[in-house]
Amino acid sequence: MEKYVVLLRHGIAHPRGSQPDETRELTEEGHKRMKEIGRALNLVFPKTEVVISSPLRRCKQTAEWVVKAFHGEIVVTTSPALRPEALPRDLKVLIDETPARRMILVGHEPSLTETMLHLTRMHNDGEVELKKGGCYGLRFDENGEAKLELMLPPRVLRATQ
Repeated sequence: MEKYVVLLRHGIAHPRGSQPDETRELTEEGHKRMKEIGRALNLVFPKTEVVISSPLRRCKQTAEWVVKAFHGEIVVTTSPALRPEALPRDLKVLIDETPARRMILVGHEPSLTETMLHLTRMHNDGEVELKKGGCYGLRFDENGEAKLELMLPPRVLRATQ
């Protein structure tokens, strides 16, 4: 079965060390931008069926803005496969085991880029990184092979409205 997966980096959060990492929250600006980005994701990926988030607070807050943009028709679930220390194979298992065909997965850098590179068999010279609120769009064919279809920085998503 073909799948389309959006790997979304969480929004702007308070600096490291200002709060325990598990509970670090989005800043006021992070909330504002993720509200806009959530609306853009609804326009760009209207057939999203599932939103899965890292269990860390800033990701759950990001996912909540996405779900609000979908008018609450989607429920946020969490998975340890999206934690900062998770490995690309953990995320691949999550994708394979999720029955939905269209999903948004909210996580962290550098693990989202590492996962994208691993799944698409692409290489990186350290030049590719998602900005906070940016996303990759991956299409998986019937054989489970992934291709990068898009990389959207947050400024493009916010301008989509």
